Amino acid sequence: MTFEEQLAAGLEGEVVVMGIGNPLRGDDAAGSLVARQILCPPGSRVIDAEDVPESYLPQIIDQRPDTVVLIDAVDLGAAPGSVAFLESNQLAEYWPSTHRMPIGLLMKILEREAHARVIGIGIQPAHTEFSKPLSDPVRVSVERVAAILNDALAHGGLASSAKGEVHA
Repeated sequence: MTFEEQLAAGLEGEVVVMGIGNPLRGDDAAGSLVARQILCPPGSRVIDAEDVPESYLPQIIDQRPDTVVLIDAVDLGAAPGSVAFLESNQLAEYWPSTHRMPIGLLMKILEREAHARVIGIGIQPAHTEFSKPLSDPVRVSVERVAAILNDALAHGGLASSAKGEVHA
């Protein structure tokens, strides 16, 4: 099954997409930049959490979505721009994080408290230094992941009763 097929198969019901990343730290901005490119159809919500994803946990938990997608730059030990699905139990090894709360902990909290299916998407950064531009491989991956999510959300049979929202 391709990445596109896996993602489309995982998006069920009401969906929240949260992009995580510090826009001042080069490739660390990847998740945040994906979120900014998502068109928000009915039945979905997009949050550009930047580097404070924990600030949005109460809103997501109260919303009780069926699926939550978290996108972040993660050192996968792979080539820059590589993209992978992440499981919360895999992510303990990806500490330290450039964010206050690591993505693995966010995933576990959302699974437990929102009773949602949580999908993690990691994009391998080339660098995360302050004031550096986004690298070309990560830029390509950001555009690819955003296009795949836009297509999956548009064709995913999402609940039509919820409003689409974008929050920064």
